[in-house]
Amino acid sequence: MNAIDDLMKGSVDIHVHFSPDPRVERRSSAIEIVEQASFMGMGGLVLKSHEYPTQPLAYTVGQLFPDISVIGGICADYEIGGLNPSAVEASAKMGSSIVWMPTYSAKSDRAYRGLSGGITILDDNNKLLPEVYEILDIVKQYDMVLATGHISTQECFALIEAGVDAKVERLVLTHGTTSAHWTGITVDEMKAIADKGAFVEHCIHVMMPTTYRLDPKELISAMDIIGMDRSIISTDFGQNYHPMPAEGFRMGMGMLRESGMTEDDIYKVVNANPRALLGI
Repeated sequence: MNAIDDLMKGSVDIHVHFSPDPRVERRSSAIEIVEQASFMGMGGLVLKSHEYPTQPLAYTVGQLFPDISVIGGICADYEIGGLNPSAVEASAKMGSSIVWMPTYSAKSDRAYRGLSGGITILDDNNKLLPEVYEILDIVKQYDMVLATGHISTQECFALIEAGVDAKVERLVLTHGTTSAHWTGITVDEMKAIADKGAFVEHCIHVMMPTTYRLDPKELISAMDIIGMDRSIISTDFGQNYHPMPAEGFRMGMGMLRESGMTEDDIYKVVNANPRALLGI
């Protein structure tokens, strides 16, 4: 066994996509994805869908592979009714661990893709909508993770600040270095969010030749600025043109190690930090 295989042991990927998906072609089913992750010694996976809550699927697949934590969540997109506290609470009662603010339904995401409309979490006075506060209460009550999704930088700051004020203990800025290409969020702004108590997630997806080709050294530099103790590496894999998530996770760890990142720091961002975020 080599160093990268050792780093895989117990690692946790907080951002994995799977089939079926109504929007895009996915690489594989959740069963096959979790099976490979279990075989490679990973400690956990978060199953993410933009269109439907994943906790029932995570619960079922988790029974097949009891040696790995399979975790579900819910995105506040149009398909679940948008900013829908009732859907979030139902998901929470089933054991869901994470709530993402709107992703593909977010106004900022749609604007980036040249589309009109979309969901914003702010009113005309740039204050959080009442529904967002209801969701924050549910997140607090059920000790869930609050994630920013694909909302704008301004919305991210408003959400994180409200989460801190509400004493939500598990906060994450979703794929910060990917969002930089969509919303223009800077590394300094990511650090400011981290300084408020949130983790900043970065995805191996951002380094891939079919996406943004971010130099691994630039990603390491960004995490150095933000702070390794507040950074998380995930994959955001599940696309048909990318590796299976577990193998992609291993590949990403190898890329970072070969680019100068220490094994201790890699362990933090793929194991210790995501476990702290998720409470596993």
